[in-house]
Amino acid sequence: MSKTFSKYIIVGLANTGLTAAIILLLTYLGRGIYLSNATGYIAGICLSFVLNTLFTFSAKLSANRLIKFLLVCAISYIVNLVAIKTVLFINPGYIYIAQLIGMALYTITGFYMNKKWAMK
Repeated sequence: MSKTFSKYIIVGLANTGLTAAIILLLTYLGRGIYLSNATGYIAGICLSFVLNTLFTFSAKLSANRLIKFLLVCAISYIVNLVAIKTVLFINPGYIYIAQLIGMALYTITGFYMNKKWAMK
């Protein structure tokens, strides 16, 4: 495993931990599934952009990189929402399972697009 990939995994774990903690806490506090989801992802996106740019890829923070990163996040978030809506359509009681499936698909989509485009 390359050093860069190892760093990406570390950042991803930190990002996922923060995102999941916020989503689950806010959902538990009754803030609503979509507000909880959006708040968690916004916090995770901020952490992920800074750490991946500076730590993983040893690059400078730039407006161009931020725009590309945010486009990747937007596409990944749409994939996440479609997954959540699909799971909840099948079983409205599966709010936590819906979040976990959405998070997994967000992560896979984001990794591929960042690797191939945004962080190059």
